[in-house]
Amino acid sequence: MRATFTQEQQDIGRTVGALADADRGTARAAWSGGWRAPAGDGPLLRDFGLLGVPEPAGGIGSSLIDLLVAVEALGGRLVPSRFPAHAAAVQLLCGDERSGGPLPDEVLDGRRVLTAAVDVPGSSGWADAVPVDPLVRTLVPYAAQADGVVALGPAGVWFADPVRVTERQSLDPSVPLADLTVATPERPRPAGTGPLRAALVVAAELCGVAQGAIDLAAEQARTRRQFGRVIGSFQGVAFPLAEAATARKAAWDLTLYAAWAVDTGRPDAGIQVHAAKAAAGQAAVFAAERCIQVHGGMGITMEADPHLFLRRAFVLDSRCGRGSWHRRRAGELRIRARRVARG
Repeated sequence: MRATFTQEQQDIGRTVGALADADRGTARAAWSGGWRAPAGDGPLLRDFGLLGVPEPAGGIGSSLIDLLVAVEALGGRLVPSRFPAHAAAVQLLCGDERSGGPLPDEVLDGRRVLTAAVDVPGSSGWADAVPVDPLVRTLVPYAAQADGVVALGPAGVWFADPVRVTERQSLDPSVPLADLTVATPERPRPAGTGPLRAALVVAAELCGVAQGAIDLAAEQARTRRQFGRVIGSFQGVAFPLAEAATARKAAWDLTLYAAWAVDTGRPDAGIQVHAAKAAAGQAAVFAAERCIQVHGGMGITMEADPHLFLRRAFVLDSRCGRGSWHRRRAGELRIRARRVARG
């Protein structure tokens, strides 16, 4: 694995970041006007839809890390774009290169926007690992705003036909959520590494949320003065921010390594993905909480932005399996691997 980003990956991050900068404030606008597609949605879905898609699925040889760089840039700006949810659904379909075949052109070029239906009501894990009704999914993002649904079940993944869509009140109004009842699949394709790939998309967005919260808090620490000094000079402010930055860096590094492990077919890929999703959720929530703390009394008001990061962190941490479930799953897989190694 490369220790640094390639020039192309840096260009992806800068380009997506520029698109996202133009849509800053759209997350707050959703509180009063409801969700609306940001201006950058079209270019993102059209021009970046092939990122991370393997060649057998119709891709151009782009790595999964390329996609995560783009998603992380969006997360840092809190842009309520459908692109990460669409990308997660596409990755869910890319898990078994032997039986999948190329994805439809309208999916790859963004004309048909997808969302992933993975989580099961009453369970903290995704649908391939729990013995429950395979036709009900919860916390599906942008379900009413998408053109199609990719569902995950014990038998595999499939393009699902929603029978019932029940909109839920989202903790983050810029990310509409819904419960779906989907039709019984006729011929699902094997999931393979699809759930792992989709979880990494969510992990990357969480890392972006963590970075955005840290940047907002750091700006407050550099400019807010108290007792004749900027508050960033006080240990009670500087140390928590340093902890948040450290946790975010560790989660992002782990997410990138997990993506490389999935792309290269390493045997420990599952362990790394579960650990990355758990670490990313924990880092995002911690960073958002520290951001609120740095802003003091103003940080807990609706008029300030720190709570927007915390809300997005909570919503994402619950998607594609809760962080607590991923943490337990990583431990179980490590124990199993050690037992196998010992014979």
